[in-house]
Amino acid sequence: MAPNTERYLSWLSDVHTPVWLLGAAAPFLLPGALTRLMAGLILVNLACYLPYVVFEDWSYLRFLLPTVPLIVILVIAAIDAICRRVAPVAALVLAVLWIGEARDRQAFRLQALEARFERAGLFVDRRLPPNALVITSWQSGSVRFYSGRKTIVWDQLDPAWLDRAIAFVRSRGFEPFLLFESREEPLFRGRFGAQSAIGRLDWRPAAEILSQVRVYRPDDRDRYLRGVQPPTEYSR
Repeated sequence: MAPNTERYLSWLSDVHTPVWLLGAAAPFLLPGALTRLMAGLILVNLACYLPYVVFEDWSYLRFLLPTVPLIVILVIAAIDAICRRVAPVAALVLAVLWIGEARDRQAFRLQALEARFERAGLFVDRRLPPNALVITSWQSGSVRFYSGRKTIVWDQLDPAWLDRAIAFVRSRGFEPFLLFESREEPLFRGRFGAQSAIGRLDWRPAAEILSQVRVYRPDDRDRYLRGVQPPTEYSR
């Protein structure tokens, strides 16, 4: 919780300027049920994510997105309570600053930059069999959301358990697939390659999505070594 508190406070100040802290004064400047409700919702949102995973990129400030509008309302209300005449000017200045900061941080391009999550999830939904089970990490949430397929997060597996996990899911009637972003592949090889042939990822992927995400079928390894694996499917 301490690292997340430090990051969220820092990111809020970087992205929204330190003026967001004025929202903390709103319960004192504007006591009332509505102010208490907004403050309570903000605290609930923080309680959900302060104990969550620690991330390093500012874009994970999106976890607080449900209550950022409430913070803005409380800030403007606090400014209005302090000096009613300058509140509209302050709101305009803040809007200009925030839009400029958003552009600098490519916030308006995040949809395009992160389209791979949607595309990969839809690829799993449309192209993999109904009994597919996807072993992944970064894409685990998006695969479940867009395809409804079950997932295993590989970086939570013991390094000696990859083959055991694959055998287990097959025994339950699932067909295993591996799905990685390009930066995950060397990490996967480093974790499992010494103890598992599948962990080496030394065969051609079954599919590549947006040149950023690859899908591997473990059964293709033997076919590839025999020279009979089908060509890689490329998806945009």
